[in-house]
Amino acid sequence: MSSDQAARLRSMAQGQRPEAPLFAARVVAITSGKGGVGKTNVVAGLALSLAQQGQRVVVMDADFGLANLDILLGLSPKYTLEHVLRGEKVIEEILLEGPMGIRIIPASSGIQELTRLDTMSELRLVQGLQRVAETADWLLIDTAAGIHDSVLKLLMAAQEVVLVTTPEPTSLVDAYAMVKVLHLREATKPLWLLINNGQNIDEAQETIEQLQAATDRFLGKQLKVLGMIPNDPHILQAVRQQRGVVDLFPRSPAALAFQALARQLLGQVSLQPDGFASFWRQLASDEPQ
Repeated sequence: MSSDQAARLRSMAQGQRPEAPLFAARVVAITSGKGGVGKTNVVAGLALSLAQQGQRVVVMDADFGLANLDILLGLSPKYTLEHVLRGEKVIEEILLEGPMGIRIIPASSGIQELTRLDTMSELRLVQGLQRVAETADWLLIDTAAGIHDSVLKLLMAAQEVVLVTTPEPTSLVDAYAMVKVLHLREATKPLWLLINNGQNIDEAQETIEQLQAATDRFLGKQLKVLGMIPNDPHILQAVRQQRGVVDLFPRSPAALAFQALARQLLGQVSLQPDGFASFWRQLASDEPQ
């Protein structure tokens, strides 16, 4: 590792900007307390809906244990983030062009967790993400489910967090656990709640009220509410055809809900001049968030 590279990483961790200008991309992490809640479908639906509205979207598949965003959209990556971390490729060489112009940084199942990257690998990741973010309006991060250290590192670094849950009791319990961990680490972290696979508005509202009552009583925290993605058979049809439901069935109930979700985030997640700089500073830092 050269002395220049080492100095650059140290400056990142100390909060100093590099010489290259930074683009103020919104950085949003989408996560869940448990697997099986349809999180990756939510990421795809949101990315496509933002692209429909003229936004430049990059999606980073950070689910290193079960990377499947590319499969969901019918893409076949030749190279993945693993090749970047090993120094064999740069991020621009592994980017996949998806439907509606979204770009995807594909992960590889089973690679090192972010918390265990060596200095050189971390530098490659941070610098690559910076370059990509300079040409994007949104950087969406599809995290793994659960509260592992590698997931929390990404969530703490992101500007905003979208927590996906379903009305099932086990999903609600795990969602509360995620809220608690995030709150204890950073009480002011913006946290959005999205109910996926809801049968109807009343069920979704009851789910929101149950979780909000628990977080308000035990944590004193108010959640932002994104609403509900309905239980829609078009989603399963789209998955089977390896297409996004927003792309394949743009007038379906689920697609309309994703489009409304994108409009809501566009209206309420503001551009921050230091947004992406803050993200990569925290990602590069070894200090606990």
